[in-house]
Amino acid sequence: MSNEVRRAEKHKANGNTYFSRKDYDNAAREYSAAININPRNSVYYTNRALCYLKLKKYDNVVSDCETAIRLEDISVKGHYMLGQALTEKGEFESAIINLKKAYDLDVKDKFSFSKEIIQALLSARKKKWEQDERNRAQWDSEFLKYIKGLINAERDRQLQKVSLSPKGTVAATLSKFVNSHPPDVQERVDYINRIHNERLSQAEQIFAQSDENLKSRVVPDYFLDKISFNIMHDPVITPSGITYERAYLKEHFKKIGQFDPLSRCQVKENELYPNLALKEATEEFLSKNGWAADY
Repeated sequence: MSNEVRRAEKHKANGNTYFSRKDYDNAAREYSAAININPRNSVYYTNRALCYLKLKKYDNVVSDCETAIRLEDISVKGHYMLGQALTEKGEFESAIINLKKAYDLDVKDKFSFSKEIIQALLSARKKKWEQDERNRAQWDSEFLKYIKGLINAERDRQLQKVSLSPKGTVAATLSKFVNSHPPDVQERVDYINRIHNERLSQAEQIFAQSDENLKSRVVPDYFLDKISFNIMHDPVITPSGITYERAYLKEHFKKIGQFDPLSRCQVKENELYPNLALKEATEEFLSKNGWAADY
């Protein structure tokens, strides 16, 4: 080990000590010193990124993680924290891509962040859905306003024809006109108002029903993991034919034993098979029902 590497590692060790004390500013300074000495070590960048994540300096997290990934594309922590930071910045599409990459790398190389990555991925999906819902609600509100404007404009045109007067406001013209003409004119005016009020009511009911339909939130049981009861991201099938979330099943193997939690039959990790059909169906469901991320 060269003298420069030893110096850089010393700063990294100091940074780890500060981090364990939750002194994230000083920890970041130590990791920065390590980077200045050895800028080719991706771990120094991900360590500093974690400090910035704790400090909510998300632009800094993005910068460090992108550098770490350039140095080491298989950096699980780099993709994981980049996804978290992008979620906080509201860049949900990119966040989801990086979190999926982090999960795939974690499973492939048997790291220990699967559960945490899944939770971050579901959180990103939910926040994306919430943003989409806000945009949809705003669009619906503006569209309803536009429809009501058309209905009111049509009413004004029809009332104007009844008044036979090209001048003055509709309300003022009608007031004078109705007072000086027979009751059948008043009936025509009332009829026009009634019909258009009904149309306004119908438009409001249609939009209200649309909102009510969207609030129907039920997740089919087959999308839910039988251990955590969360919606699954990476469903796998045991030899018994039962599907679980991979991360929680692996945790079960580690903490309790290598057997199927429901059938109680012995099973090893290499005997698990991806449930690709269910994964595709879950992806499709979540793309339209992001609220289900924390169901």
